[in-house]
Amino acid sequence: MQFQNILIPTDFSGSAEQAVQHALTLAAREQAQILLLHVLPSMAVPGTEDRRQATAEQWLRDRARQASGPVQTLVVWGEPAVEICRVARERQIDLIAMSTHGRTGRALDLIGSVADTVVRHAPCAVLIFRASLFAAAGR
Repeated sequence: MQFQNILIPTDFSGSAEQAVQHALTLAAREQAQILLLHVLPSMAVPGTEDRRQATAEQWLRDRARQASGPVQTLVVWGEPAVEICRVARERQIDLIAMSTHGRTGRALDLIGSVADTVVRHAPCAVLIFRASLFAAAGR
C-alpha cells in the first residue's frame, strides 16, 4: 500500500515531536504530500487566541522546514480527535501518523485518548508511534 497524503497531527509534546520526525521520514520514503496539523482547544483565555494561533503556526512552519519535500501546515480550533478525523476526511488523507502518550487503564478511562478515538473513527489508516518506544530507545 502506498500513501500519497499523510496527515501528521501534533500536540507539541516530546512524544509528538519524535513522532513528527519519524512520520516525516516515512513521508519522504513514500514521496507523499504532508499536512502538519495542530488543534487548539476551544477553551482559550479570551484575548489570547491570536497569539496562541500564531505560536502554533510558527512551530509548524519550523518543523515543515525539516522535511525533504513540500509540507502544508494547518492550525484549527476544536476537539483534537474530532478535528483530526474531519481534516483527514476533507483532505482525502491516506494515512494519519501520530503519537500516543501511552495512557492505559484508569488513566485512559478518565482522560480518554486522542489517539484511541482517532483509531476508532478515522476515515483512513492510522499509524501510532508509542511514546514508551521513544523513551526506551533513549530518544
